[in-house]
Amino acid sequence: MNEMKLNQLKAQLNPHFIFNALNSIRALVDEEPKKSKRAINHLSNILRTSLVLDKKRLTSLKEEIATTKDYLALESIRFEERLKTEITVDPRTEGIMVPPMMIQTLVENGIKHGISKLKEGGMLTIKTRMKESNMILEIRNTGQYQEHRINGTGHGLRNTRQRLDLIFGGSANLRIYNETDNIVLTSVKIPINE
Repeated sequence: MNEMKLNQLKAQLNPHFIFNALNSIRALVDEEPKKSKRAINHLSNILRTSLVLDKKRLTSLKEEIATTKDYLALESIRFEERLKTEITVDPRTEGIMVPPMMIQTLVENGIKHGISKLKEGGMLTIKTRMKESNMILEIRNTGQYQEHRINGTGHGLRNTRQRLDLIFGGSANLRIYNETDNIVLTSVKIPINE
């Protein structure tokens, strides 16, 4: 039952992502054809990876970060200097297995609900580290977290929470909160089975 539910959740994720990415590219086509071609290349890389990952229950953090970098390159074309990014991955976490498209979904959430709403844009950082027998993933973005608004329609977040529960039971968790007045922290704890 869990495996069927997990496959259903993964199937919901891809159309959601593709729809958003195509809308981003559509905005570029008339005004900046060269950028739209680069964006299509990044989307093609993501979709190619996604087709392979669809058959997997988990993927390595290293692969997941590579897919997220393609996504960020796609968004950087659209946002230009309004989107600044920084990724710091603890080498000890690269082989840890995570749900496919999880980081990309959380990054997309931070950009959509945080940075895109700000005229001047903002910063998005991704950091991984080890803490005891867990991997901690922290995504920070400029913006303000409004729980009632995001939880009401956040299919990507709800989907991510459900996938973490199905795969790791109660051992994994996902938290989103305002770390400061203008920084949102999304924190994911994933247990490491030594």
